[in-house]
Amino acid sequence: MDRAKVTIASKMDDPGSAEFSDMKRAMRLNMFGRAVDTICGRVKGRNASGDETGEKPFLYLVKEDEAYVVDGKSGSAASTAYRNICN
Repeated sequence: MDRAKVTIASKMDDPGSAEFSDMKRAMRLNMFGRAVDTICGRVKGRNASGDETGEKPFLYLVKEDEAYVVDGKSGSAASTAYRNICN
């Protein structure tokens, strides 16, 4: 969980402001039906100008040490990965 927080926070404008909620680790199936060790949850923080970002869903792939933060764009890779694996 700690490594996930560091990786996800590093993708934010203000990594020190990251606050996490609803973090759940589980083995989930990816689009190809293969089991993947994941952490799904929500993160909020501040943008470069200091305004709050609001909660954003995220997906963290444990083995790969990769994080995807959903930024609101419905067709983005992060949005698709979160929807397919975390929902």
